[in-house]
Amino acid sequence: MALPDGFLRELRDNNDIVSVMQGYVELKRAGSTYSCRCPFHSERTPSFHVYPDTQSYYCFGCGAGGDVITFIKSIENLDYMESVRFLAQRAGMSMPEDRDDGSAKLRQRIYEMNRTAGRYFHETLFSPEGKAGMDYIKGRGLSEHTIRRFGIGYAPNDYHKLHYFMKSKGFSEDELERGALLARNNNRVYDKFRHRVMFPIFDTRGNIIAFGGRALDADAPAKYLNSDETFVFQKRETLFALNYAKNSKADYFILCEGYMDVIAMHQAGFTSAVATLGTAITPSQARLIGRMGKKEVILSYDSDGPGQKAASRGINLLNEAGVKARVLKMTGAKDPDEFITKYGAEAFAHLIESSGGAIEYELSKLTNGLDLMKRDEDRSTYLKRAVTFLAQITSPIDREVYISRTAETAGIPADTVRFAVNSEIDRMKKRNKRDEYRNLISPRNTDKVNPQSAKLPREEKAERGVICFLYHNPDKLPFIEKELTGGFVTDFNRRVYDYMRNRLKQGDGLEMAAFNEEFDGAEMGRITGILNDFAAFSHDMNALADYIKILNDHSESEKYKNAGSMSADELLAMVQKQKENKSK
Repeated sequence: MALPDGFLRELRDNNDIVSVMQGYVELKRAGSTYSCRCPFHSERTPSFHVYPDTQSYYCFGCGAGGDVITFIKSIENLDYMESVRFLAQRAGMSMPEDRDDGSAKLRQRIYEMNRTAGRYFHETLFSPEGKAGMDYIKGRGLSEHTIRRFGIGYAPNDYHKLHYFMKSKGFSEDELERGALLARNNNRVYDKFRHRVMFPIFDTRGNIIAFGGRALDADAPAKYLNSDETFVFQKRETLFALNYAKNSKADYFILCEGYMDVIAMHQAGFTSAVATLGTAITPSQARLIGRMGKKEVILSYDSDGPGQKAASRGINLLNEAGVKARVLKMTGAKDPDEFITKYGAEAFAHLIESSGGAIEYELSKLTNGLDLMKRDEDRSTYLKRAVTFLAQITSPIDREVYISRTAETAGIPADTVRFAVNSEIDRMKKRNKRDEYRNLISPRNTDKVNPQSAKLPREEKAERGVICFLYHNPDKLPFIEKELTGGFVTDFNRRVYDYMRNRLKQGDGLEMAAFNEEFDGAEMGRITGILNDFAAFSHDMNALADYIKILNDHSESEKYKNAGSMSADELLAMVQKQKENKSK
């Protein structure tokens, strides 16, 4: 059932959009509005704006927009009803009678089965059947307190132990397969995780959303195996142990590669450690870190080649998300877990304190394999690499500092390096402008929400004007229906207009919160953009008349285009109707 307008208004009033968003992003006041870097795409300068007067937001960079429900849907990866429940709980409000929502039930069912499976794995670890897993865990130096805190478990070396246990708890094979606990081959299901130490993966609200399994067989196809993505788990948007680390008193995150690195660090007292799930950091994970309010991230990747490559990628993505990065340089150990085991927590704390900045780390890598003291060609190679890198530093102060350091390293005047860097910056600007122009005229640069807008830009703009006017003046619907004889010509705008008109005719209001039930995130962004773009004309009757005339004229021109296929009587009737309309 649709939620009552009164409830949605109360929900909005009790969840001020600025107050809600401040829990996820750092808002800066700009007059009567607020701005920040967009949490939904990477950017260096803020293009995300929050409007307290309309309780809405809009990003001029990626087009994300909507109200507080839209924001919670996107930021927490929830559906419409779950977002409403989330906000209702935040405000201490009781929900109206729940509707029958399949996706919400499936999500809740996956949470329940993961919780049940997590308890099963954990209890099995402490049973005689879990001895192999316990031996491995104790061999890695983990205490029982740590094992219980992280809910570590063991998956038996059997194809159906979990399968039959979960069936006995009332879960069907179809549910277990959709929840990624069972796999299927030739129409037969079996346990996905077997003879593995199991690490539950939690979301920030404490729900188990997936599992990671560490193989105990040396010849296993995969040393680490994560759950497949499900309705509640997207690997690229998740960080292991973030549910604990977000509450750490440290003003930084320590970003690692693996589960054991994180758990060993937490046990040693470094409670702000998190890990990507077996891959390099993604843009979504970088933005997630940026929303957590920590001042910086210390990258603690393995010291091998892939680890260094991942560190460089992490620096760039974190920078785009507005987060400062530092890099640990470990010697004598491959990863943090090994370092802490060998040298202790105090030595690791010193390593953190002495970690270098991201720029310094990247510059130092440019000398790899080069002999700057004896080979002029190596000095030239280093300078070419350095100039390209320095030109990408956005801060003029940082750039100047490292220009001087590069000149000192290469043994040449700083002015020479500075001239080369400024020339490279000019080339980059010209190249970026050329690329922007190509993207602008590219046939692939289409509007995914309303693709017809490119063919009918004038009419599509008029439609948006009518939508904005009706939203702010719902009492004018009879007037608009009487005057608008032509109708809408683009599918998306027509859908929005019809939705608004139907709600008004049913006696409902045009609460933005209600739109979330009908339109997805990208569509909500477009609707918010419409209301923002035409705000200055939202009560202008003359502007409305112009919008309607454009749409009516288009409709008439289309009729005349089709006149060749009309009979004489149909054509005569059309002309007569035109005359009557003009005489009114």
